[in-house]
Amino acid sequence: MAKQDTFTTEEWTLLRLAPSFVASGTSAADPSGLFASIKEAGAGALGMAEALKANGELELFAALAADRSFPGMPDPQSLLGEGTREQQMQNLKSAVLERVKSAADLVTGKASPAEAEAYKKMLVSVAQEAANASKEGGFLGFGGVRVSDKEQAFIAEVSKAVGVS
Repeated sequence: MAKQDTFTTEEWTLLRLAPSFVASGTSAADPSGLFASIKEAGAGALGMAEALKANGELELFAALAADRSFPGMPDPQSLLGEGTREQQMQNLKSAVLERVKSAADLVTGKASPAEAEAYKKMLVSVAQEAANASKEGGFLGFGGVRVSDKEQAFIAEVSKAVGVS
């Protein structure tokens, strides 16, 4: 069973931020504007909250839910890098996938198998919830698809990074 003190401060921060990174990466996979990004971020946060509640009997999830401190956020430039907007979105997706893999490796190494599996599934679920939050490719709410091919590809990359099929 994993508690907060099982992890270093940096590791704990990564575990807390990884779901937010996943929601951001999902938005970056197929950017649709400010309102869609806000919906996707909110849906990702809600997905995380639901996973924390559903897995509250697991010590890791109870500790994550109990931690009300504000984690230090990385410098946005370190996630976006240089280049055009499209290059920066690619950089963000790559940075997110690196952090997601690191978080999955952490829980695999330091948490119980049940906690690790639930955490990894939470990350994939956050990506799915964010992708389903708004339509892509429509105009003024008409047309478009709920989950674009680019978002679906990103969800598959998150699944692969955490080792969940």
